Amino acid sequence: MQKTEVFFQHLDKPDRIEGIARLLLKRGRVHPSVLVLCPDDLVMTALDERLWTISADSFLAHGIDRQQFEQNAAQPILLSTSIVHDNKAQVLINAGCEVPPDLNGFVHIVDFVDGWDEQLLQMSRARFRSYQQLDMTLTYLKK
Repeated sequence: MQKTEVFFQHLDKPDRIEGIARLLLKRGRVHPSVLVLCPDDLVMTALDERLWTISADSFLAHGIDRQQFEQNAAQPILLSTSIVHDNKAQVLINAGCEVPPDLNGFVHIVDFVDGWDEQLLQMSRARFRSYQQLDMTLTYLKK
């Protein structure tokens, strides 16, 4: 069985929504599918709005988890406040500050190092250790 790879993306500025949007834009056409786990509806709504406006000539195709399997399954990027496997995402982007409760089925996890705030940096380090204890392969990405 393949080990899950966790990529820690360093953020210099206090805007995780922008960091996630830019990361998704950089990936271009999303394959495999992605689940973005948001800590609450406020973050999910803000990220939804940003993905519609991230590029002047296009948007990133995505959807919000409405607990409707057929609609969720069609989304290359699914935003949710809970772990769902409707779109068969192989990539999980953690928009929160805690290790997600169910990591089964994900090949890659993207988390963030909040380098601009000491308390958030300590939380990032704690998540790093948690993933390490789960025997996942860890990579730190400065930019």
